[in-house]
Amino acid sequence: MPAVLGLSRFNSQAFLRSVFASASLLIMLYATSSGKNRISSGKLSDALHWRGQTCPPQLGDGLADPQTVTDENLRNDTKYITTFTDAGWTNDVMTVANMIYLGIITSRVAVVPPFSPSHIGYGTGDFPFGDFFDLPRLRDALDHPVIEWRDIKADNSTAHDIIGCWSAFATVQGSPRGSHLHGTLGVDVSHTRIPDNTQISGLHVSLWGLAKLGFPEGRSEALRGTQPIPSQSYKKSMVPDETFMCFDMLYYASAFEAWEWERDYSPAWRFVGRHLRFHPNMVKLAESYIRKAFGLLEVEPIPKFISIHARRGDFGNYCGDSPIEHCLPPLSAWLDAVNGVRASLKAKHGVSISPQNVIVLSDESDPAWWAEVEKLGWKYIDHTKERTIERYGSLWYPPLIDAMLQAMGTGFAGTGGSTMSLVALRRTVEWNDGVGVMQLRYQL
Repeated sequence: MPAVLGLSRFNSQAFLRSVFASASLLIMLYATSSGKNRISSGKLSDALHWRGQTCPPQLGDGLADPQTVTDENLRNDTKYITTFTDAGWTNDVMTVANMIYLGIITSRVAVVPPFSPSHIGYGTGDFPFGDFFDLPRLRDALDHPVIEWRDIKADNSTAHDIIGCWSAFATVQGSPRGSHLHGTLGVDVSHTRIPDNTQISGLHVSLWGLAKLGFPEGRSEALRGTQPIPSQSYKKSMVPDETFMCFDMLYYASAFEAWEWERDYSPAWRFVGRHLRFHPNMVKLAESYIRKAFGLLEVEPIPKFISIHARRGDFGNYCGDSPIEHCLPPLSAWLDAVNGVRASLKAKHGVSISPQNVIVLSDESDPAWWAEVEKLGWKYIDHTKERTIERYGSLWYPPLIDAMLQAMGTGFAGTGGSTMSLVALRRTVEWNDGVGVMQLRYQL
C-alpha cells in the first residue's frame, strides 16, 4: 500500500544531520549499485548546531540511513517546501533557487530535489544537488535550513508516497507539469491549481502569490471551490499538504515580471542564486581541466582567462531555412566579444589578459569549427579525448564541468537566449568581480 504523506510520526535524526550540519564534507567518487555516480559524504560532527541549538545526533560513528517512508523523517513542528526538476540542468538550478527563496519568505525548510537528466537521457540517473553545490556553505550564507530529498527518503526505497501539491502549470497551461522525478523519488502527486490571480504574464507566476498559499488564510482562500486533480498512479485526490508544501515546477516564478533572472534586482538570484557555490571537490575537478587546457602543472597557478559559451547545437534548430553560418554568431563575432571583454577588464581592473587565454565551451560537433577555434590560439575541452564520461562513469560530468569553467574566468562571453550563459555571466560578475557580454543569438 502506498503511504499518504502526513505528519503523524517523525524521525528527527535525518532532519538534524542535514539541517544543522556545520561540518565539512569528506567526499569521494563512487558508483552505486544502481549505476548512478555519487559523491558520498563523510560523517558529520558530534555536535550539530543551528540557531543557537546544540543537539547530539546520537548516530554513533556514522550517518543513519534515511527511512524508506518520507513522513517518518519529517518533524511535526516544522514546515517544509519542495518542487521537482525536469527542464534542463540550468533551468532546474533556477527552479531550485526560486523554491529556496520561497522557503525563506514563508519560513519553511527547503527540501531540494536531485537533478533530473532530462537534457542527457533518463537512463543516466539523477544527480544529487548537494554533490555539485556546497550546501553547508549555502546554509551558512542564507542562515536558513536547506536539506535534500535523500535526507528524508532513501534512494533505494521502494515505498510510494501520495502527496498533494500545488500546480502552476495547471493554471497557466491547463494541465499539471509532470516530472521524471515522480518515479525516481517514489511519489504519486495529486495536483491542485493555483489561483488565477497568481499569474503575472504568459507562463510566469508571482512568487508572493505562491507564498500566500503557505499561510492559513491564503491556503483556505485558494482551496475554496477548487478540486484536486487525481494522482496519476493511484487516482487519489489530495489537497496540497499544509506542512509539506510542494509545487509542480517553479522555473517561471518571478517577484514582479517575466524573465526576472535577467534583471539585476532578481530576488531569487540576489538572495539565493549567488550563494549556490560549487562543491569544493567539484571545483578541484574543474581546476584540473583548466590546468590541462593551459598545459600547467598541478602546483602552477591558473592565469586569468575569459570563458566563451557558444551554444550552437540545439540553437541551430531554430535557424529555419537560413544557413547556420548566417544564423549563429561566427567565430569572428566571438573574437570581437573577447576583445571587448579584454578592454573592459583593462579599464576596470588594469588587468591585461592574453588574447590566447580563452577557453571555449560549446555543444558544437563540427570538427572544422573547432579547428578554427584552435587557429585563434584558444583552448577548449575535448571530453571525448579526455574520456570524461568513461573516467567518471556518467554523462553528467561533461556539462557540469563546462558549467563550472564558464563561471571561473575573469571574463565571459555568452549566447543570448541561453539560461546557461545567463547564469554563467551572473556568476562571473558576482563571484569574480568580472566582466561579461552576451552575443545576439541570430545574425540574420
